[in-house]
Amino acid sequence: MMSTSDRGVAMRAGIKTRIKTICGRIAGITGIYARQFRSRMTIVTFHRVSKQMPEDGLTCRAEKFDAFCGFFRKYFRVVSLSEQIAGCRAGTDLGGTLSITFDDGYRDNFEVAAPILKKHGLPATFFVTTSFVGSQIIPRWDEQLPRQPGWMTWDQVRALVAMGFEIGNHTDTHLNLSAADPEAIRAEFETSNRKLVEALGASAQLFAYPFGGLEHMNPRARQLVREAGFTCCVSACGGANGITPDPFHLRRIPIAGWFRTPDQFGFEFVTGKVLRTYVHAH
Repeated sequence: MMSTSDRGVAMRAGIKTRIKTICGRIAGITGIYARQFRSRMTIVTFHRVSKQMPEDGLTCRAEKFDAFCGFFRKYFRVVSLSEQIAGCRAGTDLGGTLSITFDDGYRDNFEVAAPILKKHGLPATFFVTTSFVGSQIIPRWDEQLPRQPGWMTWDQVRALVAMGFEIGNHTDTHLNLSAADPEAIRAEFETSNRKLVEALGASAQLFAYPFGGLEHMNPRARQLVREAGFTCCVSACGGANGITPDPFHLRRIPIAGWFRTPDQFGFEFVTGKVLRTYVHAH
């Protein structure tokens, strides 16, 4: 049972969210969104999109994800991550663009998120941890869950490709690149790309590093990402990007656990709070 003090904290948080949501709606009506979103290249990231699981730092409820998709489509030019990367490399102004990404390869990405994305006509990139695909592996960050969400099968990953979505590389074992030696990192890239070629017919050009915090990606590991032939390296620690950023220093904004409503997200974008660094969940 929630204590009186906890109920008070939750109530105050709810009031703050409602105020931010109202202010965000006003920003949208008055055109502030259009001006502010145009000043940045934005990448958002999700992990799980569920109809059953309660929300947490990695889980976004399906109805909220649907609302965010509608918001993104209304206020941004939603493009694929690969289009953003091509623009970065060409020096194109990418202000006002947004791409949607997913990490790890949870089964609900295929069963729940993909149909919502298709309904809205939105592209997305799914970064899969290749040893998780089709397995019963329970990562340490999921050990306390009462019910395991499960992973996509390779048939489901192939189905995402057939639907027009992109598949990216998230290593083979979700390796912490900042703690591993160079040979272990090279082996992860080789193994994960080999599995992607075997399953999909091509290796992935897009890379999202595991754990996602800035502390998890040191310059040595970032250089190994370049040497492996990837075209980008994306984090998950918050913050939008400049209009023509370095594709190997890209920030992504996690949604689940941080933003309750799309207009709260919009308000915090307009006020600059969305540019801060987040403590990543895994």
